[in-house]
Amino acid sequence: MRKQSIVIALFAIGFALSITQACKKSEDTPVTPAPSEFIADNNTFKSFQNWHLHATKNGVDPAMLKTAHGGDDSTSVRKIYFPTNNVSSSNGQYPLGTIVSKLTTWQKNGGGSMITAMAKRGNNFDPSGNNWEYFVLAADGSIMVDNGTVMRGANLMNGMCKGCHASAATKDYIFTK
Repeated sequence: MRKQSIVIALFAIGFALSITQACKKSEDTPVTPAPSEFIADNNTFKSFQNWHLHATKNGVDPAMLKTAHGGDDSTSVRKIYFPTNNVSSSNGQYPLGTIVSKLTTWQKNGGGSMITAMAKRGNNFDPSGNNWEYFVLAADGSIMVDNGTVMRGANLMNGMCKGCHASAATKDYIFTK
């Protein structure tokens, strides 16, 4: 009986110590707050063509983007990429840090290509555009610089990006999802 009491006492002490350590760890471990802003840089869109190809659209763009994304004729091919296959909205909103890129190519008039992108920035970057930032990218995925102007912002191309994407506001400014 005495041996059984000692075993029970040791078990109780061990259990109490493990709970004390677990509580101490949770009190000592700092909680990292969720970031309030995502700022894309020249590495954000690198290798975007290795991301998940969400959709390929051919021909004239039904969203009537015309030349905003490059060629908009029967030869146009638009490929929309997300970093992973499981990018989705919650309650109609994409999370902070959501990124998407679009490669448009065309053959008409000598052919060409254009790469555009969006990033959900947050932190009241542009509340009227639901905090999306727009980009024009170079072939390597870096943010394009044109005549000294970095091709990024809420009002990129004189607000054309946000203005057109506003027609998809019910889908958080993304046409393809």
